[in-house]
Amino acid sequence: MAIDNRTPEQYIRETRLHTIINEALGEVITKMPEDPISMLILNLTKIPTPGHSSTTYLEPSLESATKLARIRLESGMPFSEGERTLVSELAQLMDIPVGGDGMNQSTRGLSFSNKSMSMRVRDAAGTILGKSPLLYSRLVRSKKAAQMLLQVALSMTTSTTDNTDHLIDEVMTGAAQLLDADRCTFFLVDEDELVSKMAKGAGEIRIPVGTGLAGHVVRTGEKINIINAWDDPRFNKNVDLETGYRTESILCMPVKFEGSIVAVAQLLNKIGGVFTQEDEELFEAFSTFAGVCIRSHQLYQQALYEKRRTEIFVKILRKLSHTDIRDMDKIASQIIRSITELLRADRCTLFLVDKERDQLVSKVATKAGPTEIRVHIGEGIAGNVARNGAKLNIKDAYADTRFSPETDKRMGYTTRTILAMPIMDHANEIVAVTQVINKLNGTFTAEDEELLEYFSLFAGIALSNARLYEFVVDSGNKAMDLFNMAQGGGGAHKPNGSAANFFGLVPTAKELAEYETIALTDKEKTDVLTVHFNPHEYSLATDCHRRVVPLFVHLFQAAGLTDKYRIPVDVLERFFICCKKKYRMVPYHSVTHAFDVTQTLYLYLYQCGVKEKLTEFEAFILMVSGVLHDIDHMGLNNSFHFKAETPLGVLSAASGAQSVLEVHHCNLSIELLGISECDIFCNLTKDQKKEAYKCLIYNILATDMAKHKEFVDNFKAMSEEGYDKSNPEHRRLASALLLKCADISNVTKPFDISRLWGIAATEEFFVQGEAEKLNKVELTPAFQKEKGMELAQSQLGFINFMVAPMLGVCIDGVFTELEPFRATLKSNVAKWEQMLETHKKVDA
Repeated sequence: MAIDNRTPEQYIRETRLHTIINEALGEVITKMPEDPISMLILNLTKIPTPGHSSTTYLEPSLESATKLARIRLESGMPFSEGERTLVSELAQLMDIPVGGDGMNQSTRGLSFSNKSMSMRVRDAAGTILGKSPLLYSRLVRSKKAAQMLLQVALSMTTSTTDNTDHLIDEVMTGAAQLLDADRCTFFLVDEDELVSKMAKGAGEIRIPVGTGLAGHVVRTGEKINIINAWDDPRFNKNVDLETGYRTESILCMPVKFEGSIVAVAQLLNKIGGVFTQEDEELFEAFSTFAGVCIRSHQLYQQALYEKRRTEIFVKILRKLSHTDIRDMDKIASQIIRSITELLRADRCTLFLVDKERDQLVSKVATKAGPTEIRVHIGEGIAGNVARNGAKLNIKDAYADTRFSPETDKRMGYTTRTILAMPIMDHANEIVAVTQVINKLNGTFTAEDEELLEYFSLFAGIALSNARLYEFVVDSGNKAMDLFNMAQGGGGAHKPNGSAANFFGLVPTAKELAEYETIALTDKEKTDVLTVHFNPHEYSLATDCHRRVVPLFVHLFQAAGLTDKYRIPVDVLERFFICCKKKYRMVPYHSVTHAFDVTQTLYLYLYQCGVKEKLTEFEAFILMVSGVLHDIDHMGLNNSFHFKAETPLGVLSAASGAQSVLEVHHCNLSIELLGISECDIFCNLTKDQKKEAYKCLIYNILATDMAKHKEFVDNFKAMSEEGYDKSNPEHRRLASALLLKCADISNVTKPFDISRLWGIAATEEFFVQGEAEKLNKVELTPAFQKEKGMELAQSQLGFINFMVAPMLGVCIDGVFTELEPFRATLKSNVAKWEQMLETHKKVDA
């Protein structure tokens, strides 16, 4: 018998064994177990290393393959070219003659009935296993590859479409195991970015296409095999330096689907050596199935996303169509909420076109409440869109010269991405510009642009209808004015009622019934009793503002006050409804602020346990003080009323009272509580009522910031002597300081909530600044918008000079239970300082 003397390398190269095995592996996936050649290969891979009776495995393997081949021939199933070639090679190796029809002849000739043929088979097995260990290794690797490919194919058909990350983890783990790599990273191609997903929970990285080794593979389609990464100039050493990982060898290869690169696999650090050509060939076979697997999931998830987005779109359009066109602010608010939800953005601003002034005006700009921002058409991002009528999709706001960072500084915010688009009416004229800020995940895509364009068509119709309604109403009012003048009457419009008059504000039975239908959710009932409750979600700029009334009621009930002082629920509800109506729609001192102060007092008294320092009755009056302490605040401070000589200012000056607003709040509180339908003191005794009014007036007057230092110094002196709960004066001063702490407590709340309060306060300062200019009185520098400091700086000044010293005196002296609020304050200070430092670097 002729013995093959070729070296393993010669044998593999000349017989194209790797090609044959790859072809056979394809048959394993598609036809197993009907394929005799695949069965032969899989059985051969079970053969142990030489010296362990290897030939005993070869003969039954060949017999099994021969039987299967005969069955296929008899059934008329044709053999593939790969099967024919492999059998011919095996037959040649074992010196078995092959006729014209190689497959037929070989399979018929493979009979092991005579001893001579069995000996030849054993000799051939010895040649394969003794002289060709590399061949044996390849066969074992082939089996491993087959198993891995089957696993990927199985993952492709069984993994849930909502768990693509899990699928990618499976693929990466499979690739790492298949090639004996220490680590594997998959970069998914996402438009102009590569999104990495690293195995073993190492995280995610986004890089531009064309960056690094993976980017080179995407650009060229060529694989990269690096033996020593640190010696290669294309390798970014900073990644290793940042992560603490040492990269030695790298194999970076494309993963394709129908000829297009859908991902790049980057395998790091071959265990026990470097990546070889065999590894490259093995991964090519693996990547075929990986590409199908990844792309199929991407396509299916994209289809699901489109379906969900369509459902959201329809829901949003339904809401928009049901919004009252008689209220432009409601239309604008609904458009803003809709766009934010639709595009999954952090925030959105709607600028309406004011043709007469050639400006854009923002009706609803922040969650803190209704504000007004004016921008000249042609200036900034929104102004540029209004001038040119073309959308703008900005990936990096600070890199765009049209973007002004001043707004970020003033509002304590960082803008990253912007999508701005014009909104047209039926005549194709620009009526508004929407500016969407900060996509929650990544940047705004072409699909986002298309979706916003569709939505803008409907938004334009809604805005046009609202403006048309305003025009009709305004025209009607003007016509009525002319009619009244012709009849010798006065103007048609009646001025707002006196600030100290509740006539018409007491809710009717119908109005009360409407409020009683508002049911709080379990989550609302729980959240409102914690420090994480966000009152901005219930501001007058939202659709939820009416829910503040049942939230007030819930606080009083949770504190046990309604039962303790026998307050009828309908009386309590009317009281809160009247309070809500009497608080004005100003940026900061609104009913939202009153609720925030009252909710904070609840936390102080009933969650932290500070009520033990007072009597139960004093705690009750303190809660009522929180509700009433800023009622009918005009958004203008005491100084303005004196300088501008407003009626309140003149009255206070004549009476010698310096606390203009605080006296006004006390007067209104007394008037409101004097209305029988709203008298929550109705079941108190005469002496209790007398004490209630004394405490209420003392608490409210203490909120005058002009008396801030006096009260803090008195409290400090009292606490140093020792707080005595049995001393009424000590308790009275303690109540006043608790209300003062709650009044400026917004800086002690979680940062995101605190920041919105800072924005609201700043907006109200600017409103007063404009009023000072209009009335030509002395200007307050900090209230002038063009000179105002940025938000971070103003908040740090307020905290360091007002809040922190007072809170420290209260906590260190008497109210140790409030320490968590001081901890949050310190955390917020650190964040403001970091933001201020960041903005300084940007300016530099």
